[in-house]
This record gives sequence, structure tokens and C-alpha cells, in this order.
Amino acid sequence: MYRLRLMADSPYHRNTVGVLSKRFHAFVLRSIQSQSPVLSQLLHDRKKRQVFSTHLLLKKGEMWINTPNRELISCIQQHLLLHPEIDLIDWKGIVQEFHCQTYSRSFIEEKFSPNFTLHFLTPTTFYQRGNYYPLPELKRLLSSAAKAYEIFSGEPVDWGDLEPLVHLIRIEQVEVATERVHFGEFNVIGFKGKIAMNIKALPKEKQQMVWKLISYGALMGFGYKTAWGLGQTMLDPLEKRHISEHRGASKKSPELFGNPKTRMG
Repeated sequence: MYRLRLMADSPYHRNTVGVLSKRFHAFVLRSIQSQSPVLSQLLHDRKKRQVFSTHLLLKKGEMWINTPNRELISCIQQHLLLHPEIDLIDWKGIVQEFHCQTYSRSFIEEKFSPNFTLHFLTPTTFYQRGNYYPLPELKRLLSSAAKAYEIFSGEPVDWGDLEPLVHLIRIEQVEVATERVHFGEFNVIGFKGKIAMNIKALPKEKQQMVWKLISYGALMGFGYKTAWGLGQTMLDPLEKRHISEHRGASKKSPELFGNPKTRMG
């Protein structure tokens, strides 16, 4: 699992989730199309959940792209070396450098904890029969996490194996509030906040499975429109700012994947 962090030269102190994050999603797709029309077409034709999510943190001049797809990361890196400018109309900036973080299977397994907290950093919602469902319901969280894991591994997750576990998960704390997101032609109601859980009542192997699914769910985002910046989540204790540094990559490499830090210019 990879996170490409773009560092730009001009911070932006207004709300970035909504029209701006939708435009950033379009920028990502254009970047991929410029480098790999084949991958671009595959993403365009995809009927299931998108294989990447985005998170704008422009108050500190950062933009994140999360994905298990190595080629997707490489395409964006190559595009930015040629065209470092990003124009989202209401915000414009030049990417000064980018970092690639790697979350390996072994790292996620090593960080296992039966007690964890999900911090919902951007509005999160689920889509149900034509309506938005802005509540951190465990069934929906696990279902979304399973889809994220399937994108990463290619391995289907049987909901019949997961559903009985929901009743054994203890919720220790919930603090959420709803927030409306404006995407121009339509609005979405989501929730932000946190939920703390305890999975000690599950058998050991099931604890590991739930931890694994929740980890990939948090890295990809939960729920609806994660590619547009919704559902971005931080899992504590998984994320203590792990950066896997892959030495040896340079601007002359055919693909810049895995470069811990590439400065532009």
C-alpha cells in the first residue's frame, strides 16, 4: 500500500473538501492519462470502487494520493517531473517535492493492536438506497474495509465470515458530528470524529483479520467518494508516520516509484 505525498509552495487556509478535492481527483486522472492511456482507460471503465483515494491538506501545502497500484504512483511522479504545476482554479501551486510512503503487509501485521481508534479526518458517509448514511455503523465500516482490502490483495472477502464478528466488537468511545460537503451540483452529508474499538473478544486469528481489514480501510478511506477526498481516516496505532525509504531511485530512473523524497527543479 502506497501514499504519495505532494508538497506544494502555496498553502490554502479554506475548506478543501468538496469542489476543490473533486478537481484534484480530475487532476490525478489527467496525470495518469498523460503517462499511461491504457491504465487511464482501465480506471475510466472500472465499475467497482476506485483504486485510489485523495486527501488534500493544503493548510500545510500537502496533497496525498493513496493506492495499492504501483503503476499509478509512477505515472503521477513522471507527470509532475514534467509538469509540476497544479491548477484547481480556486487554488494554484507548484509541487516542490514529493515523498512516497510504503505500508507493507509485514508492517501492518507488526502494528497489530486489539485496541484501536479510527479518526475520521474528512466527512465520511455511506450510500444506501439513494440516500446518504452518515453514521459509523460497524457493518458498513467492515464492508468498506473489506472492499479496500480486495483492491489491495485481489482476494475476495466473504461477508458471511465477517458479519458474525460485528457482534463481538466492543465500541469504547464514539465522538462524531455531521458536516455537509458541497460538490457544486450536489451536496453530501458525512460525519467527522472518532470511534474507539476493542476486539479482544474475537478469536486470535479473527482479531488479526479484522485488524488487517480495518488497516487497509483506513489507508484507502471509508465509504462513499473516497477518490474525491471523503472518508479519509487515520488509524491509531497504525500511523505513527511510518515512511519506508527505498534507496537508489533518482530522477533518471524510468519510474520514480519509492523515492522517499524527490525535489523538483
